[in-house]
Amino acid sequence: MYKLLNAGFYRLRNNKIFWGILVITLGIAGVFLYNNLDASTNAIDNLLLDHIGIIGIFISIFTTLFVGLEYANGTIRNKIVVGHSRIKIYLSNLIISITVGIIIELVYMLVVAIVGIPVLGGLQIPFPQFILILLNIVMIIVTYSSIFCCITLLCQDITMSTVIGIIIVLAMFVIEGMLSLTANAEQYRYQITRDEQGIVTKEIIGINQNYPGDTKKKIAQIILYIIPTGQANLLERKVSNNIMFNEEITDTYILLVYSLGAAIVINIIGIYYFNKKELK
Repeated sequence: MYKLLNAGFYRLRNNKIFWGILVITLGIAGVFLYNNLDASTNAIDNLLLDHIGIIGIFISIFTTLFVGLEYANGTIRNKIVVGHSRIKIYLSNLIISITVGIIIELVYMLVVAIVGIPVLGGLQIPFPQFILILLNIVMIIVTYSSIFCCITLLCQDITMSTVIGIIIVLAMFVIEGMLSLTANAEQYRYQITRDEQGIVTKEIIGINQNYPGDTKKKIAQIILYIIPTGQANLLERKVSNNIMFNEEITDTYILLVYSLGAAIVINIIGIYYFNKKELK
């Protein structure tokens, strides 16, 4: 495993796709900061999470091209010939993909923090809850990497795996958009107020006539808990509304369980079929 990781990270240092994504990430951070110069409430809190909503696109492009190139060059077959197990090959590519996703997100967050905090002010989120956010972000990245490593290592054709990866990301965005209103629907209408200490309270002011029902809401929530775009949307919504750290914190912990479960299932399936796959 060490030799595989060492070779993979050596390739990464000279990978133009990786460096290109980092440059684009810096540009995105600059644009997001510029667009929020006039923001006043929770500006940095919101900015730190904005990028996680689109990071799946970058992980998809990097993973399918980086791993797919090994297929195209016959590198994976050669690794097997010299004695590396398929499980180690699979896991080494997964680790590299996860590492790249974390680096991309870390670069974005560092730029936003270094430039944004002096201009927009510090975090409103307490430190323990900020750590919880970071854990959720890491697990979203793990889920994305698991999906695209599985696709690439089973598909074998670099063009096809790239196209499938992008389609899956777009499909998850569509699903998230379709189910978000249902999953976040409230049975009652509330008036949300915030006191001088920043504590948020909700007061019932009426019944929501468009409430879809508990069953539909639960199904929509479960689907959004599973897919990374849904997880990212939930985190962004809670921080944006400044309600994450009051009565609704429980389902933020649940996200970690769903992410871990999804990653484990996807990787078990990927490793199982990769072991059986006949390489060209």
